[in-house]
Order: sequence, then structure tokens, then C-alpha cells
Amino acid sequence: MNIKQLRLFHEVLSTGKMSRAAERLHFSQPAASKMLHNLEDRIGYKLFFRQNGQLNPTPEALYLHDEVMTILRSVKRLEDSFERAKYGQLGRLNIASILGPSYSFLPAIFNGYAGENSDLKLNLQVHNSRTIRDSVSSGQFELGLVDQAAPSHSYDSEVFDLPCFCALHKDHPAAKYEILTPELLDKEVWITLDPEHITYQSLSSHYQAAGAKFVPKIEVNATLHALPFVQSNRGIALIDAINFHHFNNVHSLEDIIFRRFCPEIREPLELISINSRPLSKPASDIRKRLISELKALCCSTQD
Repeated sequence: MNIKQLRLFHEVLSTGKMSRAAERLHFSQPAASKMLHNLEDRIGYKLFFRQNGQLNPTPEALYLHDEVMTILRSVKRLEDSFERAKYGQLGRLNIASILGPSYSFLPAIFNGYAGENSDLKLNLQVHNSRTIRDSVSSGQFELGLVDQAAPSHSYDSEVFDLPCFCALHKDHPAAKYEILTPELLDKEVWITLDPEHITYQSLSSHYQAAGAKFVPKIEVNATLHALPFVQSNRGIALIDAINFHHFNNVHSLEDIIFRRFCPEIREPLELISINSRPLSKPASDIRKRLISELKALCCSTQD
């Protein structure tokens, strides 16, 4: 018994004629007749009897028709799912990210994609970089966004060096300058990430080279956490291009302004993807969008 036989059974019962059923299914009439005969031989009894030029269903056929229709509808849904999955319109996308990109950057990209693929399910988790690398390597997540680039054979990666911008209170004395330097910010209080982070080390090096005094007083574990301190005029913070774009162009924060810093400081962001199996269609599509957006951010300047 196969799906073609079940479809033929339904069409014969619906039309009462073998010729019409064969036409609907794009079979020849002899092939359709043989297919029905084989089905009846398989089950051991007749499903139709001929009367007045019509093929009429037996009581057994009438009883079985509802069950056959349930199967045919399920197969149709399955066929539709296969087709939609082909175009990334169905499935589940598992992605992990550090905090910064998860706040607005990733949701904006997903919203654009999900609008075209409404049945796609998304699992977005926020973890630290080490956990994300391990999870992508093990196949738990297809994509991950991590900081402090560390390429590996366990996953594929693309590294983007994103420019950083200074966030400071609008009443800060340095707010009158369009470009800030270590000399202009000599002895000014900084809100920084931990001393092992590349932005901290870059700031420290530039201050030392300029002969200025670097004063890191408040330490946070994410640039987003620095902004409330800036808003209270407790110091200056370096903000990556992703958060700069959001808070400068999309959702401005009261009392906070942004300025370029010279010498330029860049923060690496790495997009990693599973390489132990092919990416799903949604993951592949999202990866392409992420690469395009991140490349654009690498070239961003303060507008």
C-alpha cells in the first residue's frame, strides 16, 4: 500500500469514475485500474462495485475514507513543510550571543527575516564567549556572536573589527570637542570593561603613548552597563559600533552624546558557525545578513 493508491482510492470515491480519477492524478486509465486492482488484492476485498456506469464505494470503503483523508491531509502538510523548509520558511534557528548584539542588533535582523518566514522558530540565548564557542562546537547552536576573536578548527568564523565611540554626558567639559584624544581626556574618569579586554588595553596604551593619565574608576562586564553611569555623569565609556548605532540613531538616551576617539580603537566581534554539519537554510540566510550588516558597521563613522 502506498500514497498513490490512497490518492486513487479517494479520487475514485469522489468522482465515481476511473477515467476521471486517472485524469486528476495524471495517470493513464489502464495504470489507474491496475493500481486499484493491486490495492484490492493486497487487502483481500473489493472497495468499489459497478452500478449504472458508476464505481460505487462498498461499506468498507465508506468506513475507511475518513481515515484515508486524515493520512492524505497529513502527507500534504508534510509535503508543504518540505517545500517551505527548502526556502527557510520553516524550522528552528538556534543562535547564541554575548549581551551587546542581543539587545537590539540581532532582534532587528531576525524581525526582518521572520517577517518573510512567519513559521520559523527562534531560540536566542545570551552567554559568555567561552560557553558560546563550546556550544557551537558541540552543535547545540548553529551560530554564535562572541568577542575577543579566537579562531578554531571546531567552527567556522568571520572576524569584524568594529570601531568604538566615546559616550559622555552632554554637560561633560569634553562634550564641546568633536574628536576626543588622550590629551583632551587627561585625568578624566573612565568606565571600562575588565583590564584583560582589548578596549581597556588599547585605551591604556594610547594614554601612555600620549603621556596622559588614564583613570579607570568603574568596571562593568558589558558596554550596555556603562551607559547608566555615563547618564549620571560618572565618567566616559567606549561604546562599540553596534550599540553606538542603536543609541545614536534608533533609540537616543537622554543626556548622552557620542564622539569619535583618536587614535581609533576597534573591538573585534567574531561570528562563528557550526562546521560539523551543513547550516540549515535559516541559519545560512541569517549568517549572510549578519555578515553584510557587520561589514557595514566596520565602515561606520559618527553621523
